Amino acid sequence: MNGRLHGRRVLVTSADRYAGPPVCTLFTQEGAEVIADTSDYLDPKAPQRVVEAAGKIDVLVANFAGPLRLTPYSKMLGKVQDFADEDFQAYLDEVVWPMVRFVRAILPQMIERRSGKIVAFTSAVAVRAIPGLAVYSAARGAQNAFVLATGAEVAPYNIQFNAIAPSYLENVTYFTPAMLAEPGMRDSLVANIPAGRTGEGYEAAELALSLSTDASNFMAGQVISMAGGWCV
Repeated sequence: MNGRLHGRRVLVTSADRYAGPPVCTLFTQEGAEVIADTSDYLDPKAPQRVVEAAGKIDVLVANFAGPLRLTPYSKMLGKVQDFADEDFQAYLDEVVWPMVRFVRAILPQMIERRSGKIVAFTSAVAVRAIPGLAVYSAARGAQNAFVLATGAEVAPYNIQFNAIAPSYLENVTYFTPAMLAEPGMRDSLVANIPAGRTGEGYEAAELALSLSTDASNFMAGQVISMAGGWCV
């Protein structure tokens, strides 16, 4: 490792879920002071409290996952006519609102310094349809739209806000080791992926690292699909 984040303070939300673990590991190895937050964000005031407690933040990794009762991926599929209102509300409360609130809380300090990076982990299902994931896709689509608009709005302040939109990425929340070990599961997923394999967590962390350094200084409001060619 060459210390690409030496001296930078990074706040990672939901650090124990989705892309959080590999991001925390790699960013620490690259010299960042990582604040790995695992709070419950259902309280609308929680994001502001976390940001205030963290102090100066150079990079926000906005990483959020849906309710535990609706994970892993094999538990998420269902007909759109069968979903319950509380399921959609749960995705709004645990995926959409926390990202909006964290960005709102952290922007004032970044705007004042005229410097900052925000990297969101969303999902590629808002780019290409997977039947049975309508409610989840709608929530992730809201995130992506927020990144596009807000990324352009804050670009004049030298703040780069971009998103990584994975699918078929091995992680501790959706495509878990236990789920992928189920008979035939991995083969059925790989059949949809041009790259011929599922993604690995460290690959997403490496892309997040690039978006957190000066390498991304001319990128703003981009949603980058990461799905082994599945979105092409």
